[in-house]
Amino acid sequence: MPRGVTDGWVRESFASSREFRLPYVRDHEVLTRRVRDALLDGPGFALVTGTPVAAMSTAEAQEFGVTMLRHLGEPLPQGRGAETALGWLVRDEGVSAHTDSRRFHEDAYTSKSRGYLHLHNDRAVRPFGQEPDVIALFTHRRARQGGASVLVDGWTLYRLVRAEFPGLLAPLSTPFAFDRRHVTPPGESPVVWAPVFEQVDGRVRVRCNVKRLETGAELSAEPLPTERRAALATLGRLLARPELRVTALLEDGDCLVIDDRRVLHGRTSYEDHADPARRRCLVRVMYRSPGRSGTARWGRTGA
Repeated sequence: MPRGVTDGWVRESFASSREFRLPYVRDHEVLTRRVRDALLDGPGFALVTGTPVAAMSTAEAQEFGVTMLRHLGEPLPQGRGAETALGWLVRDEGVSAHTDSRRFHEDAYTSKSRGYLHLHNDRAVRPFGQEPDVIALFTHRRARQGGASVLVDGWTLYRLVRAEFPGLLAPLSTPFAFDRRHVTPPGESPVVWAPVFEQVDGRVRVRCNVKRLETGAELSAEPLPTERRAALATLGRLLARPELRVTALLEDGDCLVIDDRRVLHGRTSYEDHADPARRRCLVRVMYRSPGRSGTARWGRTGA
């Protein structure tokens, strides 16, 4: 494990991807313990290689994805109505993240597209009424070209704001409106309010999705004051810094596991296979860790 990553990392913290890779083992309790160590006492993410999902049918891969890391916590339902599943399929279903006029498409499941996905963590929008602690992405099939995962450490982001823009920490630590029209539970508000940075048991927790913050401000009908607009613009510029980003191209059978309270993730755009049976397909599973009221060990201060 590279030195220092427990308290924050940048791209140069890792000499190679071997430093965050874990080989799959059939003893899932042992495997989960190793993954948990990487989440708690490492960089906040791990890439498990060589899982058997690539050789399975899609339905089998969904089931396996739910059970492989079941010792991490409770799998959370995703979707609405008949679409509800514990293993959410991340694949191109003809969805575009933008409308024909190139405006961001707030209602779209961007996981169902093959375009670029901006950096975010899922818990920022409380998808389908859930607040995940851990996200697992199982690669059932990779794309023909592209589709790399992009990761940024939220604790490093916090430190950069504190060091370079200290006046913005206060507004970023007060609630913003997040637009969740694409994942709103029936009968609930399409807006949720939460700070970007918050202290929980003396530790930093992150909720960041700049695009959904921008459209959330529009949806809430409360114009953002200058200070808060500047804070979001600064976040966007910081997240664009290439030296903060770790990129990993997931191969068939890889499983990327992320502490969703710390690490932001995104994706490069991709080109897919012409054969539908070979097209890119990931299985996303969200987990809630046990003992949520006493989860102080899930993260360090980052301060």
